[in-house]
This record gives sequence, structure tokens and C-alpha cells, in this order.
Amino acid sequence: MRGTSEAETAIGGGTTAVPYRSLGKPFLAALEALAQSPDGNWWADVLADPDLLLAVRDRSLNVYHRGASLFRITPAGVGVAAETHAKYLVRQRQALTWLGSEGGFDLDPGSAVWTRYEGPGTLAEMKRAAAALSGLEKTGVHALVQASLNVVDVEIALSSTPAAAAAVEPDGAEANAALLAPEPEVHSTPAQARQDRLDVASVEERGVPGEAWLVFHEAKLAANPGLRSKTTPAIVAQVARYRASLTEQAERLAKGYPALCRDLVRLDALRNAVRTPRGLDAVTPRDPLIAEVASGARRLRVDPEPRLVVFGFDADQRDGALRAITDDLRGRHGLQVYAVGRPNGRTTAAFRRPSDPV
Repeated sequence: MRGTSEAETAIGGGTTAVPYRSLGKPFLAALEALAQSPDGNWWADVLADPDLLLAVRDRSLNVYHRGASLFRITPAGVGVAAETHAKYLVRQRQALTWLGSEGGFDLDPGSAVWTRYEGPGTLAEMKRAAAALSGLEKTGVHALVQASLNVVDVEIALSSTPAAAAAVEPDGAEANAALLAPEPEVHSTPAQARQDRLDVASVEERGVPGEAWLVFHEAKLAANPGLRSKTTPAIVAQVARYRASLTEQAERLAKGYPALCRDLVRLDALRNAVRTPRGLDAVTPRDPLIAEVASGARRLRVDPEPRLVVFGFDADQRDGALRAITDDLRGRHGLQVYAVGRPNGRTTAAFRRPSDPV
């Protein structure tokens, strides 16, 4: 396996080899220029918004809100292109319309959907539309990620067959599926490998100087039926698929994610450059490990054992039936399980080793 993509992306008239899971320097430069351009108001608003998550892909960037991909941003010549789904453009205002006798609705499309980006108000309504479509699970994961400074990636697609290892993050169908579904779930077809999605990737230190570990997490609501069964819960097979994919792709992930960390550091600097003139506080600094991985000060290693994060319960539920479920998953099925309770701004240790003290 290789840590750089064989594909070469032509940007700005030149041809540049772009590392796997990296935006590439020309694309990053175009994003920086757009943030300062009169045509880049939408992008500057995205950068200034603390509720939005920026996820680095393979030569593209996704903007997430509560599990929904509000924008997919890609290079376009010397500039930048962005796409969204029409369902996020529905205006969040109450409006009544008459149904005519011939079956037509007396409706002005301009009053029902956004046809132009008109500033922060448009972005705010896109977020409300996404929130209305997002389930409790994705909403909870979003809150957990916002409170975790060591997270480097979300909605990570993994191919579950060796033949598809070179297409872990395809630019077309898989990315479009993220726009089409508020809780994306990409399934196999006879001609394609199955695509599984892990919710979160984080980095952690394990006491060895010069090393950091990349760890992947699957997050589930405590009420998710996949956690319980009289025989074998569905989550056991799901984690087994993830484990196999991570084991197979560990070398590629270890080589690719430092480039992703470098992009995150640069994007955070860009967010601050946009926020400061607006009188906004700087973004909360990420875990220093991320910058150390980005600079090469720490060698990145991949933990092939996915962790299961269970959330959305109170203390009584934790000490009742849920304890039996998590004990069974840990004991009989050997899963690494961390129960975090209800996601909120104080839940800062969601994506840590289950054995670590809070």
C-alpha cells in the first residue's frame, strides 16, 4: 500500500501529485484566496461558524452540521466549486399556499427555497434544515465531536474488500451519497465494494515519545437495537468489518493522516483569520498532538481495534439494563466500549481509551 494517491490532480494549469487524504497545496491556496474574496462570503461565513465541522477528504472538503454534509467543496481550475443538496435550501419560514382546482400549488419558488446565497441568514436556515433532518444519533455525535479536541476526522468511509482498498474515499458516488442522506449509509452493489462508515477518528498519546496513535470510533445511542440481542448483537459484526478494514489499510492510513492533520492546522489558521476581523474569539485550539503529527514530530500509528462509544442515557439507565448490555459487549464479545452518558459541552472525554480515568 502507498501513502500517496496515484491520481494526479490538475489545478491551476499544473499537475500536482496530491497525498492521500489531503486537499493539496494549490486547493488550500484557492480556499485561502476565496475567504478574502468578495465572491467568497459563503465560505467566510462557514469558516466563522463554530457549529460547523470541516472534514478533509481526498482532494475535497466536506462541511458537516449534525451529520449532514451542507457543502462538498472541490477544486475547479484555479478556483473552488461547492455543491449542496436542495433539501438544505428549503426556507425555514411558515408559509401557506393554495392548491388549485387543476392540482397546481400557488407558490412562488423564491419564497419556498433559497435560490441565492444571501449571507449568514442563508447559512443559518441551511443549518436548521439539516437539524430537522438529522436523527438523534447524528446530533449526539456532533455534540461529542464539538467537545473533543483530539478529533481529526468524521464520517470516515472504509472499503470492506481488498479489491476496493484503492477507493476508500471515491470522489463521486460516495461523496454524493453524503449530500443525499442526513445520516449517510452507503451500501454495496453487485459492481462495487461495500462502503462502511466509522463515525470519528481521533489521536492519542500512549506514553511513547515520538509516537501518536490514530483511533477510530463508532458511536451509538444507548437505545440503538443493534447493541442488544439474545444471540449476537448486530454491532459485533459491524465492528468486525471495521477491524478487518482497518487492519488491511493501516499502513495507508498511517501515511495519509499526517497530511490531513497539516490541512486541519492550516484550516484552523484560516478560520481565525476570518473570525478576528469579525470580532469573534479564536477557534478552540486542538489537541497539541495534532500539530505534532502534522509537523512530523510524532510518528503516527493506527490502532486497528475500533472503539464503541455508547451515549444518550442517565445514571439510572447506566446502572440498570445498559450495564448488562455493555458488560456483555465487553466480556462475551470482546469489544472496547466506553459509555459517556448524555452528550453536552462538558462531555470532553468521549473519544478516549475506555480504560483511561475521566
